Amino acid sequence: MTMKRILWAAMLALCVIQLSAQTADDDERVRQRIQTAVMEVYDKAVAENPEDYDTRFARANQLYLNGEYQKALADADIVLSQLPAKEKEMQFDTHMLRARALADMGKYEDEVEALQAAAAINPRSMALIDLMGKASFNLGDMDAAEQNFKTILRDTPMNYDAHYWLARVEVARNNYGKAYDYCDKAVNLFTANPQVYLNRADILLRSQQYEQAAQDMVSALSVGNDEGKAMRALIDMSDEHYDVVMNILSSSSDQAPRVGMFQYVRAMIAMRQNHYGQALWSLNRIIDNQLYDYHSIYYYQARCLFELGKYDEALASANKAIAMLDEKALDYYILKARIEQCLKQTDAAQATLDQAAKMVPDSKEVMLAQARLLTDLRADQKALDKLSALLKVHPKHAEALLLKGWIQKYRQNNPTAATKTFAQVLDCGCDMNSMRGFALHELGRADEARQWANQIIQDNRIVGGQSYVIASALLSCIGDFDAGDKDKSIDYLRSALANGYGSVHELMDNETPYVNLKLVRRYPNFLTLIEQNSSNFQVKR
Repeated sequence: MTMKRILWAAMLALCVIQLSAQTADDDERVRQRIQTAVMEVYDKAVAENPEDYDTRFARANQLYLNGEYQKALADADIVLSQLPAKEKEMQFDTHMLRARALADMGKYEDEVEALQAAAAINPRSMALIDLMGKASFNLGDMDAAEQNFKTILRDTPMNYDAHYWLARVEVARNNYGKAYDYCDKAVNLFTANPQVYLNRADILLRSQQYEQAAQDMVSALSVGNDEGKAMRALIDMSDEHYDVVMNILSSSSDQAPRVGMFQYVRAMIAMRQNHYGQALWSLNRIIDNQLYDYHSIYYYQARCLFELGKYDEALASANKAIAMLDEKALDYYILKARIEQCLKQTDAAQATLDQAAKMVPDSKEVMLAQARLLTDLRADQKALDKLSALLKVHPKHAEALLLKGWIQKYRQNNPTAATKTFAQVLDCGCDMNSMRGFALHELGRADEARQWANQIIQDNRIVGGQSYVIASALLSCIGDFDAGDKDKSIDYLRSALANGYGSVHELMDNETPYVNLKLVRRYPNFLTLIEQNSSNFQVKR
């Protein structure tokens, strides 16, 4: 099989998977299927002709892109052993591939060896000098790093990436003034390039200049056509410096009131932190001032209204968003069904979810929503059937397993089956979304459940309070109040509210297994705590 035919077969396999992906909602699963299909083509070609170093080199590159660095290195080593002496260009490219893989594995000394082998073939390659500079930086050799990046600037004086790395070198030396000078020069050279602002923002963050960093991120948002990177940077920064980011976005919006992007990003950040009143304020401003008229704006408006317990208004916004749709957006239908369920419109909720299921029959999100609704209607066996179908495709779906175990234990009085199901949750990971603590509690391992609750709070960078709410719900379930679980549960909730947690739905209404505050609401000081933090639920700037 020639290389051209191999690449054609790989592209054909990718296209077939992409076409099927139009009706799949699990992006990770689709990406995995694409990778598998492409790799099958390469594997077959290599097996048919092991001496074909061109194909093996192509497979090594694909393995590197897949993140399978050790396998990529193994292929690269074989390529180097097969290459004729005259194939200098491919030898160079193979050493460079090895260097990149070793760098991504954090093996910087080995990376330098690979780069030195490449340098023996083409020492003037700017790509090689760039990697050598970064390897030197990662090894703590700032003088060598500086020399390499200055070599790049002598060849290409307007290379803003080299300016950025020289700034990094100066930060490592605590020479912040020189670091800013390098960044300022890049910004002055490329005033319309968002990356130079993001580079300077990174340097400012490293020197704890948070307001200036946020302002540069907003500047990156304002120039060029790559808003995604700037938005991601602002969102990441808001996890630790929420007020700074929100204030800069508000100030930018005041200066440019017709630029809806500032309010949109502000709303996305507020929602991420569970500050739904602030998010709704920005969304309302976008709608009232006719800055955007996209279906997603009304969907997010519906989400905020739902979280604030304003279900009638939320349903109107959800219906408007769905009416504007020209694509399959299952989240919209699932939200609408949740709103209808809260309004006790269960027939309508079932119809909404049925409509979503017809669009994407294998959606795990839709099946879980259907199972939750059926559980609420006490149609337990039908709920279990939905969960079984979901778990057949996604056997490590923690929420589905927990709901299945809950039905088995509390509705069907089958503790043996429930114990087996809860034990499966322990294979779903340890992070906040794994719900591991609730399974540990049901398995009688209360101390481990408490440790998990504490750990997710320590691990969770987002300051909006979600981890505290989960921990509060868990401690309220454990029930060993003599050991302080009751007080700890309230303390966790107090911390959530102090961090601005603003979901009225979760605090006051939600009773869906597993994560809910139903038991916490019975504590004498619960309503007092809610009233003390009532500003969390106001629609305000």
